Amino acid sequence: MRNASYWVVQLGAWGWRFWWQASGETILASVPFSRSAMVWGGICLTGIATTDLVRRLSKRQAWLELPTRALLARLAVSVVALTLIGYAVTIALSMAIYKTPETALTHTFYRKLPLSTELFNELLNLLLWNLTWVAAYFSVALMMQQARLSESLQTAELRLLKSQLNPHFLFNALNGVRALIADEPTRAQDAVTQLARTLRYTLDSGREELVTLARELEMVDDYLALESLRLTERLRVVREIDPKATTTRIPVMLLQALVENAIKHGIAPLREGGALRIAARMVDTELEIEVENPRPIETHAGHSASGVGLENTARRLELLFGARASICLELSDARRAKATARLPA
Repeated sequence: MRNASYWVVQLGAWGWRFWWQASGETILASVPFSRSAMVWGGICLTGIATTDLVRRLSKRQAWLELPTRALLARLAVSVVALTLIGYAVTIALSMAIYKTPETALTHTFYRKLPLSTELFNELLNLLLWNLTWVAAYFSVALMMQQARLSESLQTAELRLLKSQLNPHFLFNALNGVRALIADEPTRAQDAVTQLARTLRYTLDSGREELVTLARELEMVDDYLALESLRLTERLRVVREIDPKATTTRIPVMLLQALVENAIKHGIAPLREGGALRIAARMVDTELEIEVENPRPIETHAGHSASGVGLENTARRLELLFGARASICLELSDARRAKATARLPA
């Protein structure tokens, strides 16, 4: 696709130069269009071939990866080489068609000047055109390289954030299973099955960024089942899920991170535990997810947001959706915390 766009612009620019120069020469210098077309057609075809040669050479030798000084040196040499080749072709075609080294258009503009000055001005015009081509092409190429690099870094950062989330969750789940093995082997077997499903989901999450809310809820149910083995009746779950919201795609492990944060910093430290409320609904064109939980009164304002969970979740939303998504943790109530995530549906 990028190659096709390049040729559209390349042929368009040189085609415009050909038409502008050939038709201008016919009008201003009163020469037949067939003759001016041969001169400027040859000049422009040479320009297309030589500039594309510079493009291919720069890609083959990875100029864009060179230090700035080395890149600028190669660009300067390229401009000079393009200009000298174009100048030689211009003189040769002019001599063949007009029996004079300068083009008819150049002679019309500078006829009161000596021949050497006419030729020098023609050289300057070629230099300016080639300088413009090189500056335009490599400016765009550098911007595209930066965009690809930014995209690669974003992908790498997303993977890193997921790798930080997943072990944190898995270690907690494994500790819960270990506590059951000696005293309640049957329940431990069920827990292992749930953990196996969670492991599969976690491993699959490395291959995709988005899953449906329904799929994420299935994994969260397994996680909550594991946590309920540890917390027993101290953990109660209230679900308020709008069926219309379940088909919306969300970042993988998003809801799990919110739920884990609520249990770790809210319900688990409470002797009496509490009710975990999970809600999801559509608000216009946005999906709104809420995870609400009780918390210890002595919890400091920033404690519930500590650790990598919510910080990574917020960063992942920013990388995937930019300003269209947000996450906030409301701690205005000393006894309760509510995490709210909003993202485009």
